[in-house]
Amino acid sequence: MTFDELQKSWQSQQTGFKLTIDSHLLLRELKRNKRHFESAIFWRDVREGGGCFLMSVFFLYQGLKMNLWPLFIVALLVVSVGVFLIVDRMAQKRKRPEPAGTLMGCIESSLAQVVHQIWLLKNVLWWYLLPLGVGIGIIVGYVAWMIRELPGMGLIFLFVYSVLGILLYWGIYHLNQWAVRKKLKPRKQELEQLLNSLKNANGI
Repeated sequence: MTFDELQKSWQSQQTGFKLTIDSHLLLRELKRNKRHFESAIFWRDVREGGGCFLMSVFFLYQGLKMNLWPLFIVALLVVSVGVFLIVDRMAQKRKRPEPAGTLMGCIESSLAQVVHQIWLLKNVLWWYLLPLGVGIGIIVGYVAWMIRELPGMGLIFLFVYSVLGILLYWGIYHLNQWAVRKKLKPRKQELEQLLNSLKNANGI
């Protein structure tokens, strides 16, 4: 029996039918679901954070090699995203309630994870897109300044890259908001319903 089937069976108790569910089986399915979610988030953070650190090393190297001070600022802005992911992960690990081997504890822990991921993706503009966007803006502005003596080339370069950057960032932002609406919020509602059903069943 899958997690969704177990949840539907649990919720069907609300309709007046008497149904007995193996709490150990439900807990096992919840833990498996939780591990899968944690694994997906972990590898996402590895990809994003690792990519940011590699890019910051590249920009730092190029800045030293070509003696371009704007690239040092870009490297700092890019690495700040990776640092944020690490610090946020450590902070959430301390704050998140531990499952403690109980059904309710596992649900509460899973719910806390989902709520935080919703907050992260809703605020992706501030902690992810803005630092990277400022970094890209510095590079584009610097190149446009360097070719300013070519008739109209600086403005054309600035315009083209600004439009492409806005379209790219608009797409990334809306992709994250789509993930919140279609994946995270439904998961949050399911966990809240399951938790409320459990509390009602236990008279809490």
